[in-house]
Amino acid sequence: MHPTLLKIGFLEIHTYGVFVALGFFAAFKLLLFYGKKSDFSLTLIETLTFLVFIFSLLGARLFYVLISWQEFAGNPSDIFKIWQGGLVFWGGFLGGAITVIIFSIKHKMPFWKLADIFAPALAIGHSIGRLGCFSAGCCYGKETNSFFGVVFPENCLAPAGIKLIPTQLISSILLFLLFLILIVLWKRKKFDGQIFLIYSVLFSVGRFFIEFLRGDFRGNPILGLTPTQIISVLTFIVSIFLLFRQAEQMFGEGGFGANKCSGRTNVRGT
Repeated sequence: MHPTLLKIGFLEIHTYGVFVALGFFAAFKLLLFYGKKSDFSLTLIETLTFLVFIFSLLGARLFYVLISWQEFAGNPSDIFKIWQGGLVFWGGFLGGAITVIIFSIKHKMPFWKLADIFAPALAIGHSIGRLGCFSAGCCYGKETNSFFGVVFPENCLAPAGIKLIPTQLISSILLFLLFLILIVLWKRKKFDGQIFLIYSVLFSVGRFFIEFLRGDFRGNPILGLTPTQIISVLTFIVSIFLLFRQAEQMFGEGGFGANKCSGRTNVRGT
C-alpha cells in the first residue's frame, strides 16, 4: 500500500513498476530454465521473451483503456502512465499469445512445446506482479467488514478509509499455488501443450470467481457477467477442448491413460 517506493528529487520510483519488473525477471529466468530443458535455443527464447513482454504490455494496457475509457476521456495523456496501474491480464495474454504464435511459425518452433515453457513463468510473474497491484491500490476488492479486509491510504488508487477485500493478495496467493502445481506437473508431463492448457483451465476458473470479489469498475456486464468472466468462460471451454484433443493425438483413443512412446525431436529452431 505504498505507491511510491522511493523519491529522490525529481526521481520517483513506483512500487507497481518495481514488482512488475521483478515478476518479469523471475518469469524470464524460469523461461530460460525450462527452455533449456526443452532443448530450445536460448538465444531465441531471449528474443521471444523481449517481444512477448512488449506486446503483452501493450495488449494489457489497450484492453484496460477500452473497458475504462471514461477514466481517460478527459485526459488522454494518462493512457501512457502505466506505472500508476491499469493493466488487464487477458489483454496481455492475447498480445503475448499472438506474438508466440507468429514467432513459432517464423522460426519453425513447435508451438505447444513452446507454450508449455511459458505456463510456469506466467504464473510466477503474474503472482509477483499482483503485489504491485496491492501496492498501487488498483484491482481492489469490494467493501467488507471481515477481519481480513484492508484499508488503503489516500494516495492509492483504491477508495481510502474503508475496509476492502484484498483481491490482489488473494490473486497473488492463488497464482503462486498454480505455479507450484505446474512445476510438479512438469515432471509428469506426457504430451506437448499439457502444462500450458492445464494452466489456462485452472487460471480461468480462479479468475472467474475472483471477479465476484472485485470492487473496481469491471466493464459493462453482459448477461450478468463481466467481460473478464465471459473471456474466462470461453478460455476454459477452448482449453478443455484443446487439452483432450492434444491428449487424443498423442495417445489415441486411450486418452491420458494410454501408454505410447514418442521420439525426441530437435526443437532448437533456426
